[in-house]
Amino acid sequence: MEIVRTLARIEPDARIASILNRNQRRTAHGQEWTAKRICSLRNNHAIAVYREGERQARDEMSVSECAAALGVTPTTVLRLIRLKQLPASQACVSAPWILRKADVERCVAERKHPATPPLVDSAQLILEIS
Repeated sequence: MEIVRTLARIEPDARIASILNRNQRRTAHGQEWTAKRICSLRNNHAIAVYREGERQARDEMSVSECAAALGVTPTTVLRLIRLKQLPASQACVSAPWILRKADVERCVAERKHPATPPLVDSAQLILEIS
């Protein structure tokens, strides 16, 4: 139920059904999910339907939108997520990754102005040549 509630904020019913089926999740009667069954579940539990642009209104981005903002490929964005260099959330396995716009903007700023390494490391010994 919670997975459907979360996915309903970012995906239409047909995509939710596809994600649940890919994860081998079944209905209470052991059936595969369809868009119609997702719609029925949402209606019975007062879960709002997905609306186009809702995610953007919450300042959330998809992997492809993030890739465009960073000027990299979606694969690079997924690598940054896996390396925990870019925070992202996922409702369940196979669900789309959702990134916060503020985190992506921070990453863009860091890429434009990388941190410079310190000139002197206090733990480093100094070699004097005479």
